[in-house]
Amino acid sequence: MPTDLFRPSSLALVAEGNPLMREVFGNVPKISKFLFYVAAAVALGIFAYGIYRRVKLWRMGRPSSTPIKFGTAARQWLTNVLLQRRVLGRGLASVAHVSMFSGFVVLFVGTLLIALEHILADLLGREPSNPLFHKGLYYAIYEVLLDAFGLVFLFGCTLFLFRRMRHRQLSIDHNASDYLIIVSLILIGITGYVVEGLRIIEAETVTPEVSFVGLAGAQLFESFGIDQPAAALWHQVLWWAHAALALTFIAAMPYTRLLHVLAGSLNLPAQTKQMGTLVPISMEEVEETGMIGVGSITDFTARELLALDACVSCGRCQDACPAFEAGKPLSPRDVVQDLRGHMMQIAATAKANGSSDDSGNAAECAALHGDTIGEDTIWSCTTCSACVDVCPLGVRPMDYLTDMRRFLIGEGSLRGSPATALQKSQRVGNPWGLPPDERFDWAEGLDVPTTTERPDFDVLYWVGCAASYDRRVQKVARSVVRLLKAAEVNFAVLGNDERCTGESARRMGDEFLFQELAMQNVETLSENKVRKIVTHCPHCFNSLQNDYPQMGGEYEVIHHSQFLAELADAGRLPLDESGEAAAKKITFHDPCYLARANGITEEPRQLVQLSMNVSSPSAGSPAIVEMPRNGRQTACCGGGGGRMWFDDAVDERIGQSRVDEALATGADTVAVSCPFCLVMMNDGVAAKDENTQVRDIAEILADRLAEGGGEGNGDVSATDSATGDDN
Repeated sequence: MPTDLFRPSSLALVAEGNPLMREVFGNVPKISKFLFYVAAAVALGIFAYGIYRRVKLWRMGRPSSTPIKFGTAARQWLTNVLLQRRVLGRGLASVAHVSMFSGFVVLFVGTLLIALEHILADLLGREPSNPLFHKGLYYAIYEVLLDAFGLVFLFGCTLFLFRRMRHRQLSIDHNASDYLIIVSLILIGITGYVVEGLRIIEAETVTPEVSFVGLAGAQLFESFGIDQPAAALWHQVLWWAHAALALTFIAAMPYTRLLHVLAGSLNLPAQTKQMGTLVPISMEEVEETGMIGVGSITDFTARELLALDACVSCGRCQDACPAFEAGKPLSPRDVVQDLRGHMMQIAATAKANGSSDDSGNAAECAALHGDTIGEDTIWSCTTCSACVDVCPLGVRPMDYLTDMRRFLIGEGSLRGSPATALQKSQRVGNPWGLPPDERFDWAEGLDVPTTTERPDFDVLYWVGCAASYDRRVQKVARSVVRLLKAAEVNFAVLGNDERCTGESARRMGDEFLFQELAMQNVETLSENKVRKIVTHCPHCFNSLQNDYPQMGGEYEVIHHSQFLAELADAGRLPLDESGEAAAKKITFHDPCYLARANGITEEPRQLVQLSMNVSSPSAGSPAIVEMPRNGRQTACCGGGGGRMWFDDAVDERIGQSRVDEALATGADTVAVSCPFCLVMMNDGVAAKDENTQVRDIAEILADRLAEGGGEGNGDVSATDSATGDDN
């Protein structure tokens, strides 16, 4: 095995004082350089045309009414694009993506620096053997970094290929072009190293050890008898192969799934909207367009159409979707991909018709509603935001569905019990359809002050519709009142003046009913000079905090778990430390609109722990046992997005897997902090296990009040109906 190449005596160019460097385009004839630049121009032209076509499609959409906050956008780009924060947390998939992305970025920057060196050297008339800056310490760092990150890049690509071939999960969309792209990327990386190894042999490089992978390749090639003349020939051949692969990759980006790299880099910084918030519609918009919601692809905003191209069909949203898990006809991934296909169909129709106006061909394509996205798919969404939260590229499938719901509501397409709930909300201010003058009946015997009776209150307790009219949920409101009284909080309620926040109406698509209810409530809150609101319902909490500012209502809104935790920390809750906990084992179910949409996860657990009296844990003492999906990664109970009002049979409801997950913990009690979760989980658990209780954290904590705390209970039975009157 010859090794002369790596002995100092065999390196013809070794001389004391020679700088660390290498010639750019070394061993590449002038004609090859010229042809390369021509090919590069063609590739960039194809790339630019592809981007132009995509931009034309995006601009079919209307302008977004939500301005981009550039400070937030810059932080989003840094954390989510450059640092890949949203990609993390998926095991090998995350490792593969971060490896591929980081390697690609470093290699891309390295290529740009080489191009800059060559262009500047040519402009300044410098000889190729006298680089401008590609030498010395910079060159050494450059070579080591590119060699190292090239290996990282190849590792990521190989891992992706292995996962796709070995684990063909249904959630990951597979097509032949994906494999072709990954194999091409692997070949680009390998040919780059091969070319480097051949260059070392051909140029008899001074200090070839700087490029450690190239050096290893050169040693391998020499062992097979490749000498300098052979290396020079093969270097030129494989240099062209490497260049052709790289230029083809650039040209193909806008026409393949690689487009997600560009569209995602634009989409992620633009996603600055608070999770759990919807964009309002004004009557002026409706009068101008004659349209409520989204009836055709061109009714989406340009940003939403851009986001369609950001989707890489990885299936993370589908894996997280409770409706898909329950067998409903909804896959968030398929919704986005079907909408993208619909957008592409418009482009194809325009091309076939020889038209330059893509938007003008929308009417000739399949209908958006029905043909592309079915009504059952649209109504299956619980608006839990799981799809929004997990998407690594900032695509928001839920927003497409709520936009299309608005159109269906405007067309009068909703039927049955959910439509009846909306009618009741409009008629009497609550989806139960019960009289407004019965709204305060839940407080009988508790001496709860109203804002009229106590105008100098510090905190308004927002009770909500469920606790006002549902006999099971009334126990929660009564428990909250007992705790507030025990802590001597200066609070009041609106009583019969309170109305539904309109949260369900908005998520169901009835935007103008929401606005009507919200403006009534804002007027009432303003008349009572409300500044701080406590509510036990995460849906009311989210609406008052994130929706109402759009209607002119700015308040300090706090969930009862947060407020009660503050009172406990301040020592204001007189709890009985001597009694035993009612349950030996409790599991806590995080509500979507509390944990995921608003990031509140620790305070409810703090209260559960406090209610269990475990300041000194010992063997046999009560314990919180977590479900596999907890905190921000919670699983939906199935009651959000208006699904509370759909008349599914208990065993057909979304969220049955969550019930099974809770029961699998072996807990005596499932703790919740949301009225919808209380109803949905209670019905599901009762159908499967009569020994397990479902209770709100306020109920559990109120059991720990010292004797006389809160001036009595007066609670209704825990076995009372949770359905309410349907009149």
